[in-house]
Amino acid sequence: MDLISKLEKRFGSFAIPNLAIYLIAIQAIGVVLLMTQRADGNDLILYGSGVLHMGQGWRLLSFMMMPSTLSPLWLFFAFYIFYLVGSSLESQWGTFRFNLFIISGYLLTVAMAFINPGVIITNTYFLGCAFLAFATLFPNVEFRIFFILPVKVKWLGILTAVGYLLILMEPASGQGSAKVIGDKLCVIAAFINYGLFFGKSFVLNIKAGKRRKAFVAENIKTAESTLHTCAVCGVTDKTDEHMMFRYCSTCGECFCEEHISNHEH
Repeated sequence: MDLISKLEKRFGSFAIPNLAIYLIAIQAIGVVLLMTQRADGNDLILYGSGVLHMGQGWRLLSFMMMPSTLSPLWLFFAFYIFYLVGSSLESQWGTFRFNLFIISGYLLTVAMAFINPGVIITNTYFLGCAFLAFATLFPNVEFRIFFILPVKVKWLGILTAVGYLLILMEPASGQGSAKVIGDKLCVIAAFINYGLFFGKSFVLNIKAGKRRKAFVAENIKTAESTLHTCAVCGVTDKTDEHMMFRYCSTCGECFCEEHISNHEH
């Protein structure tokens, strides 16, 4: 029994069903607060110094309210896709494992705020990690881009991962260096969370791939190797598929049918 299964056996009853809906509701509240100007984006964002030095503990939750956009159309699609992703992951993994995936991603992201307290930490990459998980578990599901172009989700997942890697390679200098560093930390947290849930299967797949490759190579080697070689003329069962071979009962060597009767010991 692995660690997650042990945790589920002990704490599974505390898991929250349909967690994706609650996460969407939290962001919907943030959208309402921002659009009605009851709150400013600076009031909701997370940075470690605000929590450590100003006692603004609410930021540990409020940063989850920050939407990636305030466009109603894009919000609709973002919420719909996240609900689809979240409900699919919960259906595949079970409620507890999906809860654990979200909680661990949240905690890792929050931890980054205290590694560098001066940078802004967002929920974008932490929630985007759920899409990477979805693309890994359901690679052949098709999304229709602009309602027309069908694209398998595995390719969208690869593009997302490449985008994350590009963020890690982006130089952190100049006026926007704090944002770049904050994004890098968030991406690192997302990759760590992804690795916690998929790292073991990747390692096992790599090992299985190596075993398959070695097996195929051995079969090819066996197929290409000769079984019989005449000790006199050197003809083999590969160079002449119709040749018959015999082994001498005296010396034990192999001879073709032309030399089995007239060879010398």
